[in-house]
Formats: sequence, C-alpha cells, structure tokens
Amino acid sequence: MEMSQVTDENLLKEISRRFEEKQASIAEMEFMTKKLLTLNEKNQDSQEVKSQFLSLIKNEFNNPMSSLLNIVNMMIKKSDDAKISTLSDMMKRELLKLDFSLKNIFSASEIEAGEIANDYSVVEIKTIFDETVAYFSSIIEEKSLTLEYVSKCDEKIIADSQKLDIILLNLISNACEYSYPDAKVFVTLLCDETNYTIEVQDEGEGVYAEHTKQIYNRFAHFETGKTRATAGLGLGLSVVRGMVEALDGTIDNIARDGKTIFIVTVKKIDETKVDLSTGFGSNEFMFDDSDGMVEF
Repeated sequence: MEMSQVTDENLLKEISRRFEEKQASIAEMEFMTKKLLTLNEKNQDSQEVKSQFLSLIKNEFNNPMSSLLNIVNMMIKKSDDAKISTLSDMMKRELLKLDFSLKNIFSASEIEAGEIANDYSVVEIKTIFDETVAYFSSIIEEKSLTLEYVSKCDEKIIADSQKLDIILLNLISNACEYSYPDAKVFVTLLCDETNYTIEVQDEGEGVYAEHTKQIYNRFAHFETGKTRATAGLGLGLSVVRGMVEALDGTIDNIARDGKTIFIVTVKKIDETKVDLSTGFGSNEFMFDDSDGMVEF
C-alpha cells in the first residue's frame, strides 16, 4: 500500500495498536521488576537466616567443646591414676581433632556465605605460633618434631587475628602431618615496604608438581603417602586460600632443597585508616580452677 493510500483512520489504528503493545510491554516489565525485587528480598532474608544459623551453630558447638577440653585438661593435670591419665590424654587428642575439623567446617561455611569481613587488630605472630604449637603438641611429641619461629621484621602487624589463626593452624597442621619423624618445621615472618610474608617450611614428602595448584580446591584428596595416616576433610588449604584472599593476599607453595614451603603474602595495613579491635591469637577461651579464665 502506498503512503498516499493510507487514511487517517488506518494510521490512527496502527498508532493505537503500537501504543497498546508498548503499554503491555511496560506492564510486563513492571511485573518482572516486582518479582525480582520480591525474590531479592527473600534472598536477603535467606542470607540473614543463614548467617544467624551459622553463628548459633558455632556457639552451640564451641562452648561445650571448650568445656570438654578444659575438663580433660583438669583430669590430666590432677589425676594420679596412670590409666585415667592415659585415657584422658587419648580423649584430649580426639577432641582436638574434632575441634580442628569444626573450625575448618565453620570457616568454609563463612567463606561460602560471604561472612568474612576483616576485623583488624595489632597481632603478634609469635603468640599465634605458640598457641598453635600447644594445640598440636600431641603430634609434635609423637613424631619428635622441632618447631621454630623466626621473625625478620617487627613482631606486631596489623591484620585480622582470627584469620591468621586459622591460616597458621592449617599450615602448621599440614607441616606436622606430612613431616618425617625427627624433622624440623620453620615458621618465618618476613616483610618489605608493602607486604608481610609468612613462610611455613617442613621436611617431608612434599607436594607433587601436578598437584601444586589443585591442593587449594575444596575436598581435594591425593595420595597421603607414608607420613600421614588419614586423608582428612580436604578443607584446610581451601580455607587458607579463602582467608588469605579475604586479607587481599596470595598463597603459593614451592620446593626448595628437598623442603616444602608454603608462602602467604598479605599487604601491610595503615592503622590510621582502619578501626582496630583488641588483638589476640585463638578465639577459644577455657576456664581453669587455678586462676580463672585462660586462653587455649
């Protein structure tokens, strides 16, 4: 049809039809927008419930775990019966294994939920190192390992103490598990103008070249070899990577002179630009009958 043959009536009908189509499209877009907003609100509510549930579960497990560990410590300290002392020591080892697994499960859940905001404080790596050595004293004694800490810069750094605690727990645990008997494990703190670097070095079977990147994947399991009796949960190094990345850092591993070295690098924080809380090492407190509350 030529333009000259288009009547005003036909033109008005076409304009009306297109206007109705546009109104229908707008109505559909408004409906979809409302639906998306509703879904977003439900998602936010779900995230809040998940966060509250995670916090509740952590408290439900951590509080009785701390009490049980404290009771076992008191039994070991006060019992004169060799059999009770032996059983108490065995119970303590199993409780610590469970406690360590729970720490990683909760940490992995927090990473998955995005609940890993940094809480900066002045942290002493040596304090966290000493607590970690005490935590793994059983395997250290069992394998006659020697753990040494070396600092080549200022002892105190600005960081999230909880994250550093989880990082060192996992790296030192792996170093102890995979080291040969009578071996040495070194934890070294280095620094330059912009970064802090923590190196954990062990004398063991090492990481196969083809697995150097895969070991950071969640639930990754490889041949445990002769130095580790069980495969574990496969969460430790994935948790370490998540915590390191939350601190805007990196993690890598290398082999040097027959030794395996895990290298964690995090950026220095300007303390004038963050709100500092009280720094400490582990987050578990236990009660002792002699002088009240003690840190475990």
